[in-house]
Amino acid sequence: MTITKKFILLVLIGTVFIGMSIPFGIYFEIFIIYNTVLLIFTIIDYFITPTKNTFEIERMGEYKLSLLEEENVSIRIYNKGKTPATIEVLHEFPNDFFCKNDSLLERINPYSSSVFTFRIIPNKRGAFLLEDIYIRRLGRLGLIKKDLLVKNDKEYKVYPSLKNLKKYHMMMKKDYFIHSGNKLIKRKSDGKEFESLREYVRGDDIRKINWVKTARENKLMVNQYEPENNKHIYILLDTGRTMSYRVNEYSKLDLAINASVFLSDVVCYNKDQSGLMVFNTKVDTFIKPSKGDYHRNSILEALYHVEGTKLTSNYDEVLFYLSSKEKRRSLICIFTDMDTLQEVYYIEKGLEYITKKHEVVMFLVKDEKLDEAINIEVTHQKDAFIKGIGYKMKNERKKIIKALNRKGVICIECDKEDIIYKAVNEYMRIKNKESI
Repeated sequence: MTITKKFILLVLIGTVFIGMSIPFGIYFEIFIIYNTVLLIFTIIDYFITPTKNTFEIERMGEYKLSLLEEENVSIRIYNKGKTPATIEVLHEFPNDFFCKNDSLLERINPYSSSVFTFRIIPNKRGAFLLEDIYIRRLGRLGLIKKDLLVKNDKEYKVYPSLKNLKKYHMMMKKDYFIHSGNKLIKRKSDGKEFESLREYVRGDDIRKINWVKTARENKLMVNQYEPENNKHIYILLDTGRTMSYRVNEYSKLDLAINASVFLSDVVCYNKDQSGLMVFNTKVDTFIKPSKGDYHRNSILEALYHVEGTKLTSNYDEVLFYLSSKEKRRSLICIFTDMDTLQEVYYIEKGLEYITKKHEVVMFLVKDEKLDEAINIEVTHQKDAFIKGIGYKMKNERKKIIKALNRKGVICIECDKEDIIYKAVNEYMRIKNKESI
């Protein structure tokens, strides 16, 4: 039980009365009488304000939350009592949740319900257990608040940005699949499987003209083909030291996971099969290529609780492991990062081996602080030092990309805003080129 502002106000009013009675010598009697009356009304308020078995309380809404997106966590309270109830709901969230409002206050009429909605932003992926719900009911006389603790355990899972995934699904229904800046990559209809016939239009390949049908229809008709499907697309996610660096509010690992989830969805939408490998010093998770809702949920469940480490990843073991598992020529999309050119030399054996069998694309996340260091205005010796280090690291980055290209790896550096677009566009480009 806690006291209210009204109770404190009455206490202050009582001190005024006591002060006014001092000249008359009756301040002690006024003190006793006033506080006794106030105490009696407080006790009455406590007993006429029921809380036990008066409310039905339940959690509502979606239990899948999106990382760094504003979400709703709702609590429904039904008042079974015969009198209105003014309820304050206090919610304690984990430290990894930012909550805009720690408590909510509302009046609930008899035999009515009200929904208390907290606006939160999860700052970390994973599973979080929300346990107790704290409720305070304002006393009917307004002097006290009676506390009620309700045991209501519910697990909330914070996934990569699912809201963006739903938004991009709308884009996937169009012919132009995805865009990156002014660049559009269109789904290609060329392939080997016959789909239908249509009338010839300028620009069509004359080798696709169906001369038999042309003779019958007395107009040029061309064959239209479907692209080959069921290609194997592997997504390799590095959880090592270099992926723990942050790009504003996201870690590089978070950005890579968001891109991995969306790329997997695009692959399945395109009737190909996506596989997943999460690795560090060893392979932590391996999901064979497949498609469908069950497979999509398997990938989500594998990714939402992935944690980064401070260890250097063992690429050779991972790439040799993948080669032993996959005999078909496939597309390997690796989300990783490298600090030094020496790291490329460490993994050259694995790269040389896997590029002979598969098409390999490596996505590196650009460090925005590097550009800030290069563009810094030099006013002190320290600024010149930072600028010099920035240029040195920038040149090292260029050498890393060139070295990977020489090893047969398509290396693409991405900003945090366009990593998803570049990943999807590169997949579409390679699929259209039919190099897998």
